[in-house]
Amino acid sequence: MRRALCLLLLACIVTSGCGDRYPIEDALDDRRMTASAHLKALNRYLAAGAGNRQLAKQDSCHLVLKKSRNAGPGERLVIALTNSQVDIDSVPANDGLRVKVTQYHDGVRRVSLRLDVESWFDAVAWRSHFQQLQLKCRDTRERAAAPPPA
Repeated sequence: MRRALCLLLLACIVTSGCGDRYPIEDALDDRRMTASAHLKALNRYLAAGAGNRQLAKQDSCHLVLKKSRNAGPGERLVIALTNSQVDIDSVPANDGLRVKVTQYHDGVRRVSLRLDVESWFDAVAWRSHFQQLQLKCRDTRERAAAPPPA
């Protein structure tokens, strides 16, 4: 009887450290990452997919996609975070996935960026970093629109 109580007490102590069985410190808190850190992560994926593209921050709600060319001037495309959407599709030609950033211009949906990645994890990570930049944009706009404290 005593032994059973001791084992029960030991089991309670061991499992009380993590109620949902996952350590809290392992969870990545994207909200603590800076916009620069999110851009750096997005650009790592772009460099792996096609090294001639890079995202830069224009302001808190706009990114600039820079496409360099071997001959001639490069291309610059402004991506508004407020009206962009990230979609993930399968690529029929191979086992990879395609991440697409689409924007609405004059009621028409246009693809601004395509990126082929190898795994679901990479596709979701890219989308997550992009969405965190969208959240930071929204937070900045809400703070700017809020009345000053009295």
